[in-house]
Amino acid sequence: MSETCDTLDLIQKRRSIRKFSAEPVTVDQIRTLAEAAEAAPSAMNQQPWRCHFITSPKVIGEINAAAFAKFRADGNQGVIDRLTARDSAENIFYGAPLVVIITAERNQMTGYAMIDCGIVAQTIALAAESIGLGSCIIGLTAAAFSGLARQSVGRLIQMPDSHEFAISIAIGHPLTSKEPHERLPERINIIS
Repeated sequence: MSETCDTLDLIQKRRSIRKFSAEPVTVDQIRTLAEAAEAAPSAMNQQPWRCHFITSPKVIGEINAAAFAKFRADGNQGVIDRLTARDSAENIFYGAPLVVIITAERNQMTGYAMIDCGIVAQTIALAAESIGLGSCIIGLTAAAFSGLARQSVGRLIQMPDSHEFAISIAIGHPLTSKEPHERLPERINIIS
């Protein structure tokens, strides 16, 4: 087939962006990302996720502060050093004006639900790329939803008590670009 599929081009083009401008994401862009999330497939169409779209700098800052407090409490200086080396600031979301927190029912956090949360995260990230936004899927945000801060941070995003953090995505207008990651074709097995 000689035609190029736009979706495959989008997948090849997307990078994890770790520096965003302060330019806000528009309501229409958020609506587009939300519609993409709603269209994501899930096992048996359970749609176990809840996507919390956060644009409040205050809420994003409090989640960020809770994550760094947990890193400090756990003595995880390596993570702090890695994050601050990238941006010279303590910012787990790299200055993104939009953060999407994906949560799921606590009793579904094993098996398919976690896979489904990953699928919806990738769907949102690809949708962001398709409308000219950059994104970074971030698991370290889990620190903000553990320990003593769990309930207060959960309330900030209106997370149901029965939910747990699954994954997050920082989204915004990229200030940087990067080369594609190394390809490892030896990790692909084709059995015929």
